[in-house]
Amino acid sequence: MAKLKSIANKLQTSLALQGRYITINQTQAYSERLEKMCTKYILRERRVVLGKKKNVTLLETFRIVDVVTFLAEELNGGE
Repeated sequence: MAKLKSIANKLQTSLALQGRYITINQTQAYSERLEKMCTKYILRERRVVLGKKKNVTLLETFRIVDVVTFLAEELNGGE
């Protein structure tokens, strides 16, 4: 788990060097399927929409693996 968070942070830094600032927020949410509290990861990016700066939600997931996969795909140009 700690290794995946480290990889996600490195990918986030690489994207920031390219000018894409994606934030990774963590919240606690109740999972109906698992019937317990789980960490929910929310990825957001600040974009200009109709002349105003807005935070656009890119991904919401309960799995850090999905976060790492998404960030890796964004770094590779969406391939």
